[in-house]
Amino acid sequence: MKMSTITIHLKDKDEEKFMENLLKKMKITFEKSDEDDFVLTDEMKKVIDERMKEDRTQAVDAWESLKKIRAKYGL
Repeated sequence: MKMSTITIHLKDKDEEKFMENLLKKMKITFEKSDEDDFVLTDEMKKVIDERMKEDRTQAVDAWESLKKIRAKYGL
């Protein structure tokens, strides 16, 4: 069975603790994510720098890219 993913953005630590306790009581597994800790790796920076050098007249917008990815990978 495929599980769903739900993302909740909490406003403060009290709300976070409340939700954590609620989910535990309901026996729902959860995972905390510290999105603020995201750092680009050197490899990511290199890819971005290379992409920034490309001819923008050949660029494909995000929706078109997503359409192609869906068609290719069945997402």
